[in-house]
Amino acid sequence: MTIKSHVYVDTDSIITSLDKRIYGQFIEHLGRCVYGGIWVGENSAIPNLKGYRLDVLNAVKAIKPSIVRWPGGNFASQYHWIDGVGPRDKRPRKFDLAWGQVESNEFGTDEYIEWVRLIGAEPFIVVNAGNGSPEEAAAWVEYCNSTKDTYYANLRRRYGHSEPFSVKLWGIGNELWGRWQVGFCRDAEECGWRTVEFADHMKRVDPEIKLVAVGVDYDTEWNVDMIRIAGEYIDYLSIHTYIFTDRQGKTYEDLVAWPIQIEKNLRHVYYTIEQTRRKYGIKKEIKIAFDEWNVWYPEAQPPYLEQITSVKDAVFTGLVLNALQRLSRIVPIATFAQTVNVLPLILTKEDKMLLTPQYLVFKLYTEVEEGNVVATDVISPHYISKELEEVVPYIDASAIYAQNKVYLFIVNRHPEENAEVYIHIKNLKPSTIQHKYVAGSSINDKNVFEEPNKVGIEEKAYAFREPVTLPPHSVNLLIIS
Repeated sequence: MTIKSHVYVDTDSIITSLDKRIYGQFIEHLGRCVYGGIWVGENSAIPNLKGYRLDVLNAVKAIKPSIVRWPGGNFASQYHWIDGVGPRDKRPRKFDLAWGQVESNEFGTDEYIEWVRLIGAEPFIVVNAGNGSPEEAAAWVEYCNSTKDTYYANLRRRYGHSEPFSVKLWGIGNELWGRWQVGFCRDAEECGWRTVEFADHMKRVDPEIKLVAVGVDYDTEWNVDMIRIAGEYIDYLSIHTYIFTDRQGKTYEDLVAWPIQIEKNLRHVYYTIEQTRRKYGIKKEIKIAFDEWNVWYPEAQPPYLEQITSVKDAVFTGLVLNALQRLSRIVPIATFAQTVNVLPLILTKEDKMLLTPQYLVFKLYTEVEEGNVVATDVISPHYISKELEEVVPYIDASAIYAQNKVYLFIVNRHPEENAEVYIHIKNLKPSTIQHKYVAGSSINDKNVFEEPNKVGIEEKAYAFREPVTLPPHSVNLLIIS
């Protein structure tokens, strides 16, 4: 059997210009993400550039993340940035209260800034709003951004950086609603006023910075209180979503239905923000930073949280990225959790490196350099997700229009059947298609160190004809011109 569907693209109906920050990444001092993943040190036998692991550096650069969030995560709520600057051999080794490990502080602010510049990304720093202080956060902003003749700006200069780092995006705390968080808040009222105090101190140093405050994906009351109290001080509300796969009875069909719920929930959070702004007369525009998201398997246990994901997770990832393209007016920032070794896109093992099918999906989506997200409609057969009690179309699509080309991203959720897709594009007469896709031979195919290229990006080009045939369980990029 083959399923048949229609995809309609209206190039005149522009949702928003593409904000490439939705393809962002997140790295944390957790497990082997930083140490052994990103940083191996200059004396390592593993090929490196000034201590940065070279194969990982090049692999991350290849997926063009526009933004990278750091240093956490839970780690941020107990991290004192001053420990991670200055000569490396003089930095203190500290006990990490978040993850129970020893932190060498070998990789700190200066190393992070240089790494994001090497991969072509912008920095996104999360300050310690757990057991840290507003004064400490303001000093970090001064160290990174100030041009004045003051202590922390001069400290940066003394450590070899005469020009400021110009970090524009800062997060105030991480998941402060959770009791696993060092310095967690009792309620949103406390978190709101703590956020105001941090924001006030930080913006006195640099009024131009943009701030991300702590939200919750499922707690409307928390989000209302945060906007009510801190709305005039912040620019984004942070939302985190992990899909835990250890729930009894979760099937492939349920997993790939979850992006529908994620999209609905992000819209609901934004409506909550807007309603609260109107109710309390808050004039500042506030959007969403979806700055942790992924699937999470039972084998990903502390302290390393390592897992190797498969084609079914690539399908999930493509569906989330489609949703984020559609939502990018209201969710202009998203960072995948995480880039290396922790719930990863990229795994390392000694001197070897492995790219997951999820990584390959990011490679497809970040081919688009610029353009407008345009309206896309799909007519498709459906199925029912028992877990979500949701009607789910087998075909999902999102489109970017740029320079007389349509970048059409189509995901075929069907686990077994090809999809014949009839494509209708307003104001464009298609002549050629460049077709790239990630599929594998089954939903459980994965790349492992013994067989690192089992799943790859397949490519073909052909004259436009209808229908276009898409493999089962596939994430597809059709560049139509």
